[in-house]
Amino acid sequence: MLPSSDPPPSAGQRVVVRHRLPDGSATDVVGELERAGDPLVVRRADGDVVEVRAHDVVAARRVPPRVRRPRPGEPVVGVLDLEAALARAWLPAGAEPDGRWLLRSAGDRTRRASSVLALGPPEPGAGGLPGAVDRASAWLVARGSTPRFQLPRSTGAPVGAAARADAAGLAAVEDLDAELDGRGWARVSPTTVMVGALPGASDTATAPVDLLRAPDAAWSRLVRPGEADDPVVAALLLSAPDQAFAVVRPGTDAVAAGRMAVADGWAVLTDLAVAPAHRRRGLARAAVAELSSWAAGRGAERLALQVADGNDGARALYASLGLVEHHRYAYREAPRA
Repeated sequence: MLPSSDPPPSAGQRVVVRHRLPDGSATDVVGELERAGDPLVVRRADGDVVEVRAHDVVAARRVPPRVRRPRPGEPVVGVLDLEAALARAWLPAGAEPDGRWLLRSAGDRTRRASSVLALGPPEPGAGGLPGAVDRASAWLVARGSTPRFQLPRSTGAPVGAAARADAAGLAAVEDLDAELDGRGWARVSPTTVMVGALPGASDTATAPVDLLRAPDAAWSRLVRPGEADDPVVAALLLSAPDQAFAVVRPGTDAVAAGRMAVADGWAVLTDLAVAPAHRRRGLARAAVAELSSWAAGRGAERLALQVADGNDGARALYASLGLVEHHRYAYREAPRA
């Protein structure tokens, strides 16, 4: 238990930790709490990781996200509004709302489609928040999914009035995170959501990019091998209000591919892949450019995507296309029985 915090901060939250140094003095470290155990682990804004032994902690408390100025070309949108649009781009059949929760199950094909997206509190009901967690968990289990919640949080995106609209919802998400942390649910798959204007045409000479209304066998072999005949995955890929699939294939096999969905005026990029032997040739950039042109024709002006922590190559590509971090999320998963 960390001192001077009620409730104590949990992994994924921004914190300030005062701790003792070897000479007896004290100092503060501010950043994202990656681990609340012993040692306590905090990742600072510059990326450096600080480990603090539990017996050296004087106090720890949550602090609000940093507020920053908009970057050039950065769309201004609230965290919760953007997450709602992202959910429409990858939505399993039979999803059900519960207040500001969205219950989704695709039988654990993907975490995003097999989790409860928390955008605020659930409908009031018996047992309060713990009772709602139990009911949502039972709903997931009955549909073949692991009890799991997706928990977005702000990292200081300049959303103006939307930030005020987000405040109550994100506070409810923090309360849920604390409840799940208290149950011993693991925090997994931390992810960054990046946004920007739709990229223009690529100036890199590459093989032609074909656009498809549905994925073909070559697209599936590259992007989702072994899932081409899975009807649940097939339905997910076609679940957005509109979507297109890009494929680059000099011969019969695809060497690059991707999917773009359009929802609520957003172009949402998913499933971007390049065969290992064909990387660093501008093929991913060409596929994104073709998909972006298609999305612009459907009325989209802004691009959003999710990139998992540790995928530095993809993040560098997206940054080179003008995308910037908007917010982050992670999942809480129930322990395996």
